[in-house]
Amino acid sequence: MAIDVYTCRIGDKYGFDYEINLIEKIDRLHVIHSEKNGLKLQWNKLNFFNLDIDEPIVVLDIDIDLINKYEDILNYPIERGQFLSMRSWWEDSSDCELNGGFYKFYPSDTKYIYEKFMSNKEYYENFWIELGSKPGPVNGEENFVEWMVKKELDLKFVPDTWVGRMVEKPTKEWLAQANRKYPGSYFYLDQINPDVKLLHYTM
Repeated sequence: MAIDVYTCRIGDKYGFDYEINLIEKIDRLHVIHSEKNGLKLQWNKLNFFNLDIDEPIVVLDIDIDLINKYEDILNYPIERGQFLSMRSWWEDSSDCELNGGFYKFYPSDTKYIYEKFMSNKEYYENFWIELGSKPGPVNGEENFVEWMVKKELDLKFVPDTWVGRMVEKPTKEWLAQANRKYPGSYFYLDQINPDVKLLHYTM
């Protein structure tokens, strides 16, 4: 079953090739190309939390690559009152359990998150930067989302073995470290483990 997928490609950090990569794999992809409602960069994902839709949607970062049986992660079942994300097993930081690169939720359940942010936008935009847990100048979106989700919704995660981090030109040392951290048998041996369905690229 096709699901509506939403993403943002704002500014010039990510080229059109990132968007094309998702267009080729997702039938119903919606892309924001400009900042809306006074939100900055990745904070624009909160616009999707305020949609008048009463069925699940998926929100992806633009620097996501879907591989292998990626339909499994897009179609992962959720119920009303649940919010689905992924964990960053490849990161040591413990300040945020979820990873903002993948969300699945019912927008009718998440309007309170958008409204809370808009009630004091400048404060929340800077809170996690001033706290020292995120670098500036624009950051903290996933921290805010996790904090708000846990107030009213049931936070769920796809299997950790389904997701991973990748860079454009991984070295042998980088891949060896990924293999050590990966929660399955291996992350990369001549090719990415076929269990992996989503790669989150980092610059």
